[in-house]
Amino acid sequence: MNSKAFAIFVGAIMVLSAFASFVLRGTDQSEISVEQSSSDSLKAFGMQGNLVDWNFDGISDVLEMAPESTVMAYWVNLSASQNLTNALKTALPESLGLRYGSQLYSTNIERLAGAEFNGTWTEFHWIKPYQINYNSLVIPYENYMMIPTGTDYVTVLGRPVLFGSQDGVQQVIDVITGGEPANGFTLDDNDTADLQVVALGSGGSGMPLSGVYRQFSLDMLVDNESAGSYSLQARLVQPAGNATERIADIATKNNLSYSSQGSDLEISGHVADENLQNVLMALLGP
Repeated sequence: MNSKAFAIFVGAIMVLSAFASFVLRGTDQSEISVEQSSSDSLKAFGMQGNLVDWNFDGISDVLEMAPESTVMAYWVNLSASQNLTNALKTALPESLGLRYGSQLYSTNIERLAGAEFNGTWTEFHWIKPYQINYNSLVIPYENYMMIPTGTDYVTVLGRPVLFGSQDGVQQVIDVITGGEPANGFTLDDNDTADLQVVALGSGGSGMPLSGVYRQFSLDMLVDNESAGSYSLQARLVQPAGNATERIADIATKNNLSYSSQGSDLEISGHVADENLQNVLMALLGP
């Protein structure tokens, strides 16, 4: 998302907030009511049509919903560590769920993911269902009700909630309803990590480490046995350009182990709280 679109979204949150910042454009607030529910059932949303109902335990579940052309995806357990969440707001600055999650819904986003594909994107937000009595404009697509959100985005309720541009969300619905999911990823094998990122070098220079590799993955787990520490594993398949030097430099500066097998590279080890943001920015930045 470019900076102009990002600014428009921020403005929409500030000006068009309708219920718990669900940001519904052009809607009379009297048409909307929100009721808290103790139920985790999708029926608690109170919406007509289909609701998203998909496993959401890690990056492999995200890739099953993401379109075939996906070049990058991430999944994060926002309940694992507030410090990790805060660091990711800087390392993944275009994630609206990370930056404005508490304003998008009347309940917290517990787990969050995003996927980039075909020049667009969609976010996936795992929230506790709550009653939304919405009687204004919706855009039906394959019997999923897309709620206009701000000026440029739509929301489809369920678990997870889909959030993004109309085109991006429709492409995800196409996969959910039987279309071809993301392929080409072979490093999506650690669904126990609290942060999981995968990327393909075919995505270009906007990918982590500028995309100079065939594949990239990052897994990070909050270390419950050592407060303020995170277990990290980052892997590169067939690195090219300056990727080898960059990954070796990250390992050296942060006392991480560095190893290679054939043309593939890996760094691993423990990262302290005070180094977390710098390490994430170094690995996830272009």
